[in-house]
Amino acid sequence: MWAKYVTVTVRLGGVVFGFYLEGVNVGKTGADSTQGHRRSVLVVEDDALLRDLIAVALEGHGFRVDTAASAADARRAVKHGDHDAAILDVSLGPGPSGFDLAESLRVISPHVAIVFLTNLPDPRFTGRAVTDLPQGIAYLRKTRLSDVDALVQALDAALRGSVMNDFRQDRDPDRPLSGLTHKQLSVLALAAQGKSNIQIATIRGVSVKAVEDTIRRAAQEMKIDADEEGNIRVAAVRRFLAVTVGESPVVIDAQRKA
Repeated sequence: MWAKYVTVTVRLGGVVFGFYLEGVNVGKTGADSTQGHRRSVLVVEDDALLRDLIAVALEGHGFRVDTAASAADARRAVKHGDHDAAILDVSLGPGPSGFDLAESLRVISPHVAIVFLTNLPDPRFTGRAVTDLPQGIAYLRKTRLSDVDALVQALDAALRGSVMNDFRQDRDPDRPLSGLTHKQLSVLALAAQGKSNIQIATIRGVSVKAVEDTIRRAAQEMKIDADEEGNIRVAAVRRFLAVTVGESPVVIDAQRKA
């Protein structure tokens, strides 16, 4: 069913932004285009609400959109659609990550444009280096997404092969926890999974004292005050989770007029 317009106001992280979409097909997202030669995009996001919001917003900007909730779903979608671009979350639950999926997509279609849209400040949070990312990609953090136009601009730049630093937020020197080392991030990630220091030491093949020292130095880099925040391990893990998990989008208001 087609609506004359749809207005949606969404809070994503700490940001509130809205969509005003004219002539939206509210009953069928990602339908095949019959209007000219629209560019096609595959949106891979495990949060159902955010996935649908991105799809509707991009369709409102003239893109043809398919969606997938996981890497497995995305691979099936790729078999049925020759997409110009893909917008990928990095953390897709159990199984391959968005980074893994991007590598697979580039093997199938070397020139597909890639936009990562994620809570993670940079690839180190998954054990990768920034230099491991494919060439010509855009990298946006969900908490810095002020409006849908920023996403569309990054997508357009990636499609045209003209990505600039404005669309590489993984290189932002002021990004959260940028001062932590790869080892510190690895230890905090294990602690955030509920692993004890003894378990972390066993996994990493080091002593418990070494794990404790790594957490202590990470807490120092994060400027955690033990007098104010109590247990520095708990405080460090709490900050790590606040940065990496983020918040799901919350619909504040949505109205439709036929």
